[in-house]
Amino acid sequence: MEEQRVQAQLDKHAIQIAKLFSKIDDTNGCIQKINTSLLQIKWSVYGALGWYIITQVGIIEALSLV
Repeated sequence: MEEQRVQAQLDKHAIQIAKLFSKIDDTNGCIQKINTSLLQIKWSVYGALGWYIITQVGIIEALSLV
């Protein structure tokens, strides 16, 4: 009887641990998506700053003359 109760408790814990690992995997996936979005934002800002600097310096006008 005691052995069955212990086995049932172990099975319950195994299920709970599996659910936790599944949630960790989901969380890691979400963090990766957030990281990708932040990288896209970062490079968009760098591109916008680069474009602003190029247009202010006049490189676009110089290239259009060639």
